[in-house]
Amino acid sequence: MRVHVDAEWDRLTVAALARPTNFEPVEPVNATQRMFFATADAPRREKMLVQHDAVRAALVREGVEVVDIAPLEGAPLQFNVRDPAAVVGEELVLGRMGAAVRAGEPGHVGRSVAAPAAPVTAGVVEGGDVMVTPDVVFVGLGERTDEAGYAGLCFTRKVVAIPLAPGVLHLDVAMNLIGPGLGVIHPPAVESLPPELAGVTWVEVTEEEYREQGANVLALGPGRVMMDARHTRLRRELTAHGVTCLPLDLDEITKIGGGVRCMVLPLRRAPAGPAGRR
Repeated sequence: MRVHVDAEWDRLTVAALARPTNFEPVEPVNATQRMFFATADAPRREKMLVQHDAVRAALVREGVEVVDIAPLEGAPLQFNVRDPAAVVGEELVLGRMGAAVRAGEPGHVGRSVAAPAAPVTAGVVEGGDVMVTPDVVFVGLGERTDEAGYAGLCFTRKVVAIPLAPGVLHLDVAMNLIGPGLGVIHPPAVESLPPELAGVTWVEVTEEEYREQGANVLALGPGRVMMDARHTRLRRELTAHGVTCLPLDLDEITKIGGGVRCMVLPLRRAPAGPAGRR
């Protein structure tokens, strides 16, 4: 399969999903899971499947071709398929997972997608920390991507680190770029922003929205995002910035850490102009 992503905000045309068929609330591997897994409010597989299927149906309605990643035996937390991989340009980057229970997922994604792949060979890198723009690949440094993994990344475009606050799982739960000059962010989750992002207008996510993975929106194309239906205030703010929002029920799937961006791996985005610029 040919893969191609030049910018986070280009029109999404092909994406991978992993239905949580084998989900089990095993030993937690992030703060959100520790909050929910051992409680009466632990995520229920049946409801997760319903919400996954609703996201899949919404993507199909948006004209996105969906590649379904088959269940992986012995991977009870397989769901957020963005974590084990990322597409940068025409290269499928296969990460190295920070949690042993998910170690087999990058190779499984690579075999399922059957695209030219570049496995990470040092340190730890997860796809939720990778954010692609036409000129720069931003990489979050925190709980799931370390200095050794970051140092080993090599692309034709510049690679710039963004240090995350302690305890922040991935870059994409702290901030997201949804246009060439527009993003969403929870400022306390990011220690500092690089000068390459100085021209971005940021829509801020509140503490409550952040706890519910509110910054983890999925860009479907220019001025169009998929997001959590609970976050009506954030939706109003984005609408005021000219963004069309597609709200979906995500309250169950967010209990494992991550939102709609985490559960969708873009394999192909269609740029509107040279190098994906708008």
